[in-house]
Amino acid sequence: MTDHATPPQPSPQPPSELPPPPPAPPAAPALAPLGTSEVIGTAPQAPAAPAAPAAPETPEEREARLARRTRRRRAALRWSTATLVFALAGTGAALAVTAPERTDIPGLATASDGRYTFPPLALPPLPAGKSAPDPKGKGLHQADLRHLLLPTPKEAGGPLTAPTFPAPSAPPSAGPSASASASASAPASPAASATASPAPSATGPAPADWVPCDAVLAEQQNPAALRALLVQDACRAATVREWTASDGTRTQIRLLRFGSSAESWDVFSSLRSDSLPKALPGVRVAAREGWDAVPGIDLSTKETSVNGAKGTPTARLAYLSASDVLAVITMTNPDGVPAAAFRQVVTLQSDLLA
Repeated sequence: MTDHATPPQPSPQPPSELPPPPPAPPAAPALAPLGTSEVIGTAPQAPAAPAAPAAPETPEEREARLARRTRRRRAALRWSTATLVFALAGTGAALAVTAPERTDIPGLATASDGRYTFPPLALPPLPAGKSAPDPKGKGLHQADLRHLLLPTPKEAGGPLTAPTFPAPSAPPSAGPSASASASASAPASPAASATASPAPSATGPAPADWVPCDAVLAEQQNPAALRALLVQDACRAATVREWTASDGTRTQIRLLRFGSSAESWDVFSSLRSDSLPKALPGVRVAAREGWDAVPGIDLSTKETSVNGAKGTPTARLAYLSASDVLAVITMTNPDGVPAAAFRQVVTLQSDLLA
C-alpha cells in the first residue's frame, strides 16, 4: 500500500483586528427644571447687570418735552376743528340743495315737458247728509259743480294757494218739463249764487259760473242730434272754465250734470263716437298708451290729424264720464298741444270727479 501523505494543516493565523464599534449616540440632554430658561449643555449665563439709574431731567429737557406735547395737542385740535368745519359745510350744502325745489336751483332745473303748475287740489264740502260717489262710480255728485272744475294753473295767471270754498249750496234744478238750457241757466237763488261764486282773482281769469247746457252746441258741426240728447236726458246744470297758458295752449273744460249716470252715459257715448267740433278739422280717435286708469272714470280721447311746429296735434279732446257728470276737455295750440300737458289736465280733472 502506498501511504498517502496528509496535507499539511494551515498554521493558525493570528486573529485579525475587529472593526471598531460604532460610536455611541450622544446622550439626551437632561430636561431643565420648570421655571428656568437655561439651555442644557451650555454654560450658565451670568445675570444681567442692573441698568444704571437715569440721569435726572434737566429743566431745559423738561421744557422741550412739554413744548412737544403742547404742539401735538394743538395740531390735533386744529385737525379736529377743520374736520368739524368741513362736515358742517357739507351738511349745509346738502340742505341748501335738497331743501328748495329742483327747478329753483340754477343748473339743476329740469327742462319743462309742457306740464303746468297747479295749486294743491281740494274737494269742496258736501251738503249735510250727502255723500260722494263711491270708487266704482255709483252715486251722484252732491258738491257744487263749479268747485269740481280744475283750477287755473300758474302758467295762466292762477294762484298757487289752495282754493277755499264757501258753505255748500243746492245746485240749480228744474222740473221735468223745463228745457235743458233753462234748467242750467238759473241757480237756486240769487243769494245762493252770490255766496257760492268764488272771488275773482286780480290777475287770473274770471271765476267759473253757471252756463246753459246748450252752450256746448255752438262748438259742434251738427248740433241738432246733441240738442235732442240734452233735452231727452235732462241736463240739469253746466259750468265752464277756460285759460290760455304762456305756451299759447288754450284750455276749455266743461262740466255737465245729469239726473243719473245712465243719462250722463248716453250723452258721453254720443260725443265720443259722433262728435265733430267745428274748429278742429280731421278729428280722430287717439290712442292712450301708458295712461293711468282713474277708478270710476270712463275716458275717451281724440286729436286732430294736423300737427303744429312742435310736431304734435294742434288740438286734443277728452270726454270723461263720472257717474252723473260729463266733462268735455278741449286743448288747442297752433304750434301743437304738448302731450304731457294734455295728459296732466285730463288726469287731474278725473281725480276731482272720481
